[in-house]
Amino acid sequence: MSASPVLDISIDPEFHPCIPAALLRLGYLYPELDFSLSNKGVTVTGSPVLDPARLEREVTYQVYREKIFQQTLPMRQSLYAMLAG
Repeated sequence: MSASPVLDISIDPEFHPCIPAALLRLGYLYPELDFSLSNKGVTVTGSPVLDPARLEREVTYQVYREKIFQQTLPMRQSLYAMLAG
């Protein structure tokens, strides 16, 4: 794999806690690419398979998806507890 960054994607600092989980998912979806946390957000290295705009959209989507998952987890846990009890 190439060591030089293919894409450096800026992510709002509010979403930075969600990046590690999103990177795991992205690594599974795009095994030919390496995703890593950077000061700005996410750095992508490797042989690109998507155009940069589409890859940036996918990374941003996965980070946002993780944010929604984390925000709704307490509500879902309460619902499951109520249904089980």
